[in-house]
Amino acid sequence: MFETLDLLFLIVSVLGTAQAIFLIVLLMDEGKRAFTANRWLMVFGFSVGMSFIDDTFDPMISPLTNLYLVPVFAPFFFALIPSIYLYFREISGDPAPRPYRHFLVLLPVTAAIGLMVYLKRARMIADDGHIRDAGLQIEFSATGLADMVLLAIVILFCVLFAVYMTGIWRCARRYLQQADWQLQADSERLRRWVTELLVGMTVLFTVFTLTNLFDLFVSRAEWLSLGVKVGFVLVFFRMCQVIAQNPALFVQRETEGGVFDDLSVPHGSAQELDDQDAPMSRAIVDVSNIERIRTRLERIVTDRNMMLDPLLTMPKLANAVGVTPNQLSYVLNQHLGKSFFD
Repeated sequence: MFETLDLLFLIVSVLGTAQAIFLIVLLMDEGKRAFTANRWLMVFGFSVGMSFIDDTFDPMISPLTNLYLVPVFAPFFFALIPSIYLYFREISGDPAPRPYRHFLVLLPVTAAIGLMVYLKRARMIADDGHIRDAGLQIEFSATGLADMVLLAIVILFCVLFAVYMTGIWRCARRYLQQADWQLQADSERLRRWVTELLVGMTVLFTVFTLTNLFDLFVSRAEWLSLGVKVGFVLVFFRMCQVIAQNPALFVQRETEGGVFDDLSVPHGSAQELDDQDAPMSRAIVDVSNIERIRTRLERIVTDRNMMLDPLLTMPKLANAVGVTPNQLSYVLNQHLGKSFFD
């Protein structure tokens, strides 16, 4: 028979797992042009989803089995913040050259957690009468090697949290500065969403970190942990809602290094590409191609078949026109005075 808290965790975990899967499906549906940046949001969704799956198993299996599963699920916590950081690096036009390096920390963390579980296992078996309360709480003692390993893991997570959150805010600021001249009419919506994502993630990651510290050093914090899980569910729900309402926000901007079709801008000089103080040198659409985009768009609107599609999104319309979503948004805003929803 489940206790009330176990039942609540199970309900939230099932909802969170379903929401994570739905988010990943939505991001994948944005198409290949959006995949480069959105893959990191998918990694984020997958990592949180693994945590939800772990919580789904918790009330159904023994505490000792739960302990054995810790090395399988716990390392994914170290992929949460790097994945958001790489997402903002990607959309700000400064992708990480070797992004896999940001996830190499999972290897030593997994090994350390495996060692910690091996050492904790003996204590749990010896103290079977209080097996549920022993868990992974830190209880320093003369033979507390497992506690020291766990403490090292916690310190590493806190350091990564501080470093990556600083980088995320810097990337987001750079992205908003660049996006102002790209999306014009949509820039306010973009700014509102990015700010909302930043503040939400910062609060959520901070509470998540403090909750785990409290749980390890002070006392079990089941209700706080449940609140964090609910927070992740709400973040997933909000992200899905924004994708459905304005998918163009989830498509990275295009530069000369990643242009598409015959409507893309011609390549500039290396000097222009390296000039960080002249963002307008990275034109979205060449002037000579604007009329061609408008003609194709007018033909699609006149035909009306696509315009009556209730599931029409910016990427779908841009694909029909033969341009990227950002290029289409630029022409709509700058030359037609309309947004996608207009």
